[in-house]
Amino acid sequence: MPGQPRSATHRTAVPRASQRPLAPPHWSIVPIWVLLALIFNVGAAQADDKPDPRDVFGLGKKHTDDKHTDPRDVFGLGKKHTDEAPLDCSEGLVFGCALATDPLADPVPYALSTWLPASYLLGLPVADATHDAVAHYALGASRDEAGVFFAGANGLENRWTVDGAPADNPRTGGVDTRVPLVFLDGLFVTAGGFAARDRTSTGGTIDARLRRGTEHHELEVRAFGSWNTSGRHRPILPATYTVRNVIADGGPDGSASLVATGPLGSVFGGHAWYVAGIAPSLHAVDFTWTAARLVDRDHDMVPDGLPGVVDTEGTQIDKRRAWTWAVPAMARLGLDRGPHHLELTLIGTANNEVYSLANATLQAGAVDRTSFVGDAIATWRGTWHDTRARVQLAWHRSTRSDSAHDPAAANIPQVLTAYVPATLSEDPTLAALCADEVASDPYPGMTNCPVPSGWFASGGAGALVDSTADRPSITADVAHRFGVNVLRAGVTGEDTRLVTETHFTGGEQIRSLFPGHMSERRFIDAATACPSDPMLPCTYVDRSVLSFRTRYTAAYIEDTWAAASNISVDGGLRWELMWVGPALHFSNELAPRLGITWDPIGNGRSRVWTSMGRNFAMLPAGLGATILPGARIADDITSSFGKGRAIDTGLPLRVVPGVEPLAQDELTLGAEFALARAVSIKTWLQGRWLRRGLDTTVDGFDNPGRNGDIPATRDTGLFAFELATAPTAQLALRMGYLYGQTIGTWTGAFDPRQGAVLYAGSDYDVRPINALGPLPTDIGHRFFLEAERRGTLGSVNLAVTTRLTVGSGRPRNVLASTDLGIEYLIPRGSAGRNPLVTQANVRLAAKIRTFDLTLDVFNLFDRREPTNLDELYTIGPVSPIDGGSLEDLVFLKTSGGTAPTRRAGFSVPAAYQTPLSVTLGIHRAF
Repeated sequence: MPGQPRSATHRTAVPRASQRPLAPPHWSIVPIWVLLALIFNVGAAQADDKPDPRDVFGLGKKHTDDKHTDPRDVFGLGKKHTDEAPLDCSEGLVFGCALATDPLADPVPYALSTWLPASYLLGLPVADATHDAVAHYALGASRDEAGVFFAGANGLENRWTVDGAPADNPRTGGVDTRVPLVFLDGLFVTAGGFAARDRTSTGGTIDARLRRGTEHHELEVRAFGSWNTSGRHRPILPATYTVRNVIADGGPDGSASLVATGPLGSVFGGHAWYVAGIAPSLHAVDFTWTAARLVDRDHDMVPDGLPGVVDTEGTQIDKRRAWTWAVPAMARLGLDRGPHHLELTLIGTANNEVYSLANATLQAGAVDRTSFVGDAIATWRGTWHDTRARVQLAWHRSTRSDSAHDPAAANIPQVLTAYVPATLSEDPTLAALCADEVASDPYPGMTNCPVPSGWFASGGAGALVDSTADRPSITADVAHRFGVNVLRAGVTGEDTRLVTETHFTGGEQIRSLFPGHMSERRFIDAATACPSDPMLPCTYVDRSVLSFRTRYTAAYIEDTWAAASNISVDGGLRWELMWVGPALHFSNELAPRLGITWDPIGNGRSRVWTSMGRNFAMLPAGLGATILPGARIADDITSSFGKGRAIDTGLPLRVVPGVEPLAQDELTLGAEFALARAVSIKTWLQGRWLRRGLDTTVDGFDNPGRNGDIPATRDTGLFAFELATAPTAQLALRMGYLYGQTIGTWTGAFDPRQGAVLYAGSDYDVRPINALGPLPTDIGHRFFLEAERRGTLGSVNLAVTTRLTVGSGRPRNVLASTDLGIEYLIPRGSAGRNPLVTQANVRLAAKIRTFDLTLDVFNLFDRREPTNLDELYTIGPVSPIDGGSLEDLVFLKTSGGTAPTRRAGFSVPAAYQTPLSVTLGIHRAF
């Protein structure tokens, strides 16, 4: 995190406005009620001249046949009329409907689903957000550092799709194709209750549904400008020192979007249409590097200030602004001819980012990353009275290329040293500041700029990675009605290839533990053997090329039986195959799924349901880095002790024979009622139980627990409630509450402490004592309120919208770094919780003639509470207190019988909430 001391291998990512966290900082209850009072008392308009909310919020012209983009799709935001057409619940997506009345419709009747129209989302304070930044607005969803998560799973266990085509990251499983909200018709988010037809993993599914052509030619233009305040950064800890620190703050941002839709006339006897859009953005990040040397004014050969924060002098501050950009674009063509519907889509984003090292020269520490993520999708749908069919071909591509930010660092080796070199051609000022054993050294009895851990980087940019991931996929589904039964069947296949190419600038990386010691690191030719004798030749190559491949195939059969006019029973069986290279083959994953739905009110206006089912994990190609051969590396060492050669052959972790697929069972019970097109109430109970996990263990890659140790468990219970209503003509509300517990021993593909481990975390690499307890995805309590208040001031239509959230902090752990690895000193999650996490975002909107003006304020009260804490209590030979408590830590002893040294960084914040930012927007529809 910005401001945290870093080793030379830790880079700081540029914060992006399009990725601005929309989840939560702290507010006091008094300012919130002041805010609510402001919302509820905006000058009211008369009911008969109430402004269209689409005009107020710049959502474009409203069409009478555009029912899926009307804000009333979520809760009655549109103007009500006494002569409204009869409610059509055939697809179940219109506000006032709880259930699709057409048994051939796509929505699963018992799914824990939320439809979020883009028109509704764009009316909230979201600025120029992409769909991944608002997916957690759906009921049942929360958010962690990896993204949106559901019911105990983490942000890397979802399936992300674009119009049904897989668009998640091939390497990690996280979101890859980020779609601007202006490109969307809406988001269909499912938190659970999956049927056999659903392509899912152990989390949820998020389907970005793109805009379609319109009856007339239309053009929408938007522009945004943002200002960001400086963030709060990790403090300097007592008894710690880093030669050079770096912090990053968001600078000004700007973005624009242009979306055109319309007809193309008659083509092949059908109606053709088009959609085209582009949404470029420019983002600034302000880097500040600070370097200083230690002080020993009393010449006792001990840095002044110890054991507290050490004293430094000669502070060298460098500030630079880096600019990054992103260009999302979309092009769609469609043809509707009778029962046949053909859609061709190209969508993707090109962007660049800047990453920076701490503990490095500015030349060696910065890397540019240029990426492209895109999808080509061809979909045919057939719609007949008793039959629906779909065939979809898609290709997802993701490329990434690293390069030296400073051209001078592009063609020379990077030098990693455990000290600051006496000579630094690119930074002579720092070299002079840190010089030891020279006449000008003010403190000859002490190292001026030690490197306590990691490396100090100079010279070139070091290891640069280019990666290319391709995932072609094919899906075919058919549904046919036989009397009171609807039979569905389908097949799908995905073939993912991830190729990474790594090279060192200058052809090698040089490491040095002390002056006179040098280790030259290079890649070895995979086709030839490299002897360990340094006097014998070894064949080196400029690049290491690794290829990882996964295959996913599925087939299902599903039957929906109408037991009565308002009762349906849906059951099916899904077969899946999941392979990761030649090492891990799961070929017979059978997932039965069953649900029963009752519509007590009738006509799709209510549903009461229960469901059960089994899900298997979609394993990412990045898992291949653990279980498939890696890069072959040789270190040729020269020092005063002689020459040597160390070889890393890149051997993978052993896959234990008999390992079984990761499986999870789910049970749901819920109800939803839509009353008089004005009120919608939804609630459910959801339970999930992990049957088998996958992770690295002392035996290899296996299902933890097979060797007699504690198994991988993750049990979740969740209660969800949502109320959406428009109590007056000028006021609309949507509010929700979640309460959930997730208890277990296994975090999955992502751990907030370790990052994207991809089923290769450290928890099962040591004795699993105290591993059972609340997991990071134990959400506790969550509450959200979305409100809109409309009115007029003279001839100007005004509106205020807000989204307020509050939630429990993450469970805390107490860890120790021992000779065996990282261990839990007391039971997992038993050290309390992090501070309450909340956020207040507000939008002020005005329509002046043909222009819509918006002012979005994020983190209105500028609260900057910590979101993650350092959990490492001590380093040394200590043993866990089996079943202990926080109070028992005072009795903790080392193996030598002495009290351990508590780390100064324990419980110090590692990350903070995003500070106040303001975005001004303008919109015009033509």
